[in-house]
Amino acid sequence: MTHTAAAPGTGLHSAVHAWVDGWARARGTDAPQAVPGGFRIEVRRPGHLARHVLPEAEPAVLRDLVDTLTTPGLWIKACAPREVVEPLLTADWEISEPQYLMTTDGLAASHSGAGLPSGYRLQIVDEGEEVFEARVHAVGGPGNGSGAGSGSCSGGAEGPGTVLAASGRAALTTGARGSCPAPYAPSVVFDMIGTQPAHQRRGLGRAVMAALAGRAVERGARQGVLVASPDGRALYEAMGWRLRSPVTAAGRMG
Repeated sequence: MTHTAAAPGTGLHSAVHAWVDGWARARGTDAPQAVPGGFRIEVRRPGHLARHVLPEAEPAVLRDLVDTLTTPGLWIKACAPREVVEPLLTADWEISEPQYLMTTDGLAASHSGAGLPSGYRLQIVDEGEEVFEARVHAVGGPGNGSGAGSGSCSGGAEGPGTVLAASGRAALTTGARGSCPAPYAPSVVFDMIGTQPAHQRRGLGRAVMAALAGRAVERGARQGVLVASPDGRALYEAMGWRLRSPVTAAGRMG
């Protein structure tokens, strides 16, 4: 299935377009399809059958989606604050925690100066040319690795005595296939960045982001895009990322 180009829009529209293209690649779903008001992605997972992603909360579009999306497990993600979206929903919809669309044009700076503390190893696993994953393992158990050395490698970090401490995925995307010119700059979308509770506040999330950014820059990406949780937003702002829009996510309940 090919990626379909959205109509020309603002910078926010381009960022959303990049995000949905990269998110679909990172998650291994069908490519996003252009629909009125935004994009639809067929996710086909329990509790998350499909999502509509809207670059703006147009009342007519939202009302139509609320009226027509009647199957539990369908989601709407709109680039607007909760107070704008919530009045347009019915009681069948439940809003999740706040999210934030963020971008950076400083990928080259993002992959410098983020070393690992002692006791950890970083591994980057490629899933083809477009998708890759960074994994940080603690060596020697669930704590700080009992003083083992730090470093990075392209494979082989897993094994006896190692624990996955942090990880994240990224997908390269250069625009809708078949579109000319591409509707946004060559981009990398970061996804599922997380650190296990026992290993937080040690700079592992920053190290994962730096490793993914470095690989993306090597492969031609110029822009980074992600949607952050409230906790993640603080980390990314400290790394120089720019907030583009709040994102309100609402799911159709049973």
